[in-house]
Amino acid sequence: MKVFFDREELLKTLSRRFDSVIHCYEQLELLEQVATEWEKEQQKGFWKRKTKIYFPINVWLKIDTGMHRLGVHPEQVDEFYQRLKKCPLVESISFVSHFSRADELDCGYTEKQISTFEQATQSYPEHARSISASSGILYWKQAHYEWVRPGIIMHGISPHYEPITHLGFQPVMTLSSSLIAVRTHKAGEPVGYGGTWVSPKDTKLGVIAMGYGDGYPRNAPEGTPVLINGRKVPIVGRVSMDMLTVDLGADSQDKVGDEAIFWGKDLLIEEIAEHIGVISYELITKLTPRVIFEYQ
Repeated sequence: MKVFFDREELLKTLSRRFDSVIHCYEQLELLEQVATEWEKEQQKGFWKRKTKIYFPINVWLKIDTGMHRLGVHPEQVDEFYQRLKKCPLVESISFVSHFSRADELDCGYTEKQISTFEQATQSYPEHARSISASSGILYWKQAHYEWVRPGIIMHGISPHYEPITHLGFQPVMTLSSSLIAVRTHKAGEPVGYGGTWVSPKDTKLGVIAMGYGDGYPRNAPEGTPVLINGRKVPIVGRVSMDMLTVDLGADSQDKVGDEAIFWGKDLLIEEIAEHIGVISYELITKLTPRVIFEYQ
């Protein structure tokens, strides 16, 4: 499924037979304009551009039920539906919306969105509907309808701070690197840019090849855990572009080359997100091309 924003993108959508979301008059009018041209050229026996053939597509009409970001107003649904139904480049019409507060179970807003969505689509019971993404799938079973849209939960990651392992989900993503240095460090000595952390005692520090250049947040506070050899050790000092430092402890036996896990099965990303004060979505989407992705 995609959204077209101009004529070129619409023609690509038609040639590849993508499903498309319609959320505004500009899209509808462009689709109708191209459809008129298509009908005229059909009468001439052809409809090709650079050897590409164009096909009618499945359209998802987006309804603004309360997110107030994209979508037609509920009172506009019938107009859009009737115009789309008459359009020869539309094969089928479905309805889609999006929750804005699905994680706030007691606020009452999601119930209002569900009611608005059902009222706006009640005249079209034969058409598919979708409003639930990850949070809706987890918490609003009455709003699953014909289609759901799992996102972050496909990684086994919660859309919120609360882990979902108790619901049977398993994390499938691990972010890891390795120790590139293990150093003895004296009490009273700072580490890193700005000297923001000063060791209260003699210890060993581990330097890990991971930094904000890789997408690990620069604002990760001291104490954010990293998993090394089965134990959590805290980040100390500022995260640098290419490296960060952890306090291994004076008696540690860690060595250069040991794996350092930033999140995964035994150190949940939800815990890291809460430490840093962000959501898990930010952590996984900010990883840069410097990070090597391996799929198993």
